[in-house]
Amino acid sequence: MRPFLFIFFAFSLLSCYQMSSDSIVEGTLEVPENRNDPNSRSLFLKYKVLKALSPDSLKAPIVYLQGGPGGATLIMEKYFLEHPLRKDRDIVLMDQRGTGESSAICTDLGQSVFELMRQNLNLTENVKATQALLASCKKYAENNNVDLAGYNSRENAADFEDLRKSLGYEAWNIHGSSYGTRLGLTFMRDFPGGIRSAVFAGVLPIESGDLASKVLNIERSLDLVFENCTSNPNCHSRFPDLKNRLKTVLTTLDETPWHLKYKGNDFVLNAHDAFSLIILQLYDRRTIGQIPSFIEALENKDTKPIVHSLQGYEPFIGMVNIAMHYSVMAYEEFPFSPMEKIDEAIKNAHFKNAYASTLPFYEIIADWHPYRAAPIENEAVVSDIPTLLISGEFDPATPPFDALSTQKHLVNGYAVVFENESHHFSNPCLTQIITDFIDSPFQKPNMDCSSKVAPIPWDLERQNP
Repeated sequence: MRPFLFIFFAFSLLSCYQMSSDSIVEGTLEVPENRNDPNSRSLFLKYKVLKALSPDSLKAPIVYLQGGPGGATLIMEKYFLEHPLRKDRDIVLMDQRGTGESSAICTDLGQSVFELMRQNLNLTENVKATQALLASCKKYAENNNVDLAGYNSRENAADFEDLRKSLGYEAWNIHGSSYGTRLGLTFMRDFPGGIRSAVFAGVLPIESGDLASKVLNIERSLDLVFENCTSNPNCHSRFPDLKNRLKTVLTTLDETPWHLKYKGNDFVLNAHDAFSLIILQLYDRRTIGQIPSFIEALENKDTKPIVHSLQGYEPFIGMVNIAMHYSVMAYEEFPFSPMEKIDEAIKNAHFKNAYASTLPFYEIIADWHPYRAAPIENEAVVSDIPTLLISGEFDPATPPFDALSTQKHLVNGYAVVFENESHHFSNPCLTQIITDFIDSPFQKPNMDCSSKVAPIPWDLERQNP
């Protein structure tokens, strides 16, 4: 069992340049941990600049804002090395404060949470075990003078503005995904002068600080999966009545968890664990196609598909720095999320037994630190910066209506929804739209290809053919 991970004075700058090759510049940026504290300690943030493949290009660079919150960024280097966007623009990557190689703490916390997931703990036991893990991390933070008040989107955005100035860029294009879009909107609000254009994929509006919506968004995405399967004759014939079958198997796992082997060790799968694996599958069209066969595997206690999903989930949770994740959530989400509203959303959910631990874990995160955002952190960003807003139809975390809501406040905002895609996707159509937009940000790009994505590839045989 585990908590859902859903994926703000004066300063000194230290830019340590190291040329690892003619095409990649590595460096370290020194920033204050808390710009509101004149005695703040320093953080050291690692960055890389992947120089444009066209050496004479003078086009404005692109800085990538990773999701999470808490996701590492430098691990994206290989993805961007040969990316078409790098053809004539520098790509700037920096591990955000508290993530990756940038003054991160409690880096083993994600793996520890996964180890709790494999145990046969009831809700009370799991909450206590999680509290113990977080207490140990908080003790480490206190002993090392870590100021948890400094880990939020406002400070994060200020880091990137400092980086822009340090690198000498007059202006750049920001490219954010998931939480990176919320960070990007904060950046646009606080430091608009250095931003030429913005590309946001999987839009998380600043004003959407309502944790109850997380439950509603997951339910919406699952309903789309069930409706899509039902409308496909082959999927419907092979996997009828999926919603009720999922309800039944989750009830069974809630009453009698399934004991299985994972990497040679015992693993106890309960309803919450199984539902967590399904949520992760909702993030990509390829794994969406496996959800019906995954539900069938749960019914039949077919171990292979479950182990395969765990092999994807374990590194995923390890990539997110949970200390940073919880810090941002406690600061930016909790002040604007009444617990009663979250409780009501769970009570009205189709799969309420799978959300049983959600409310207690939100309360745990709320206790992580006492710092809370000002009302401005729940107000829509109004801007005339050209912005491209990208959504996937099935997205369980940042549904298309979040992007459309954000667009209302952006004078030069363009929104595109990709059919049959979800939270994570990349295709030639998307790349072309982004390229065209960044080249001419005040002109709406041709987005017709977004409606021509192939249907969901349903796995009608088994999880891993």
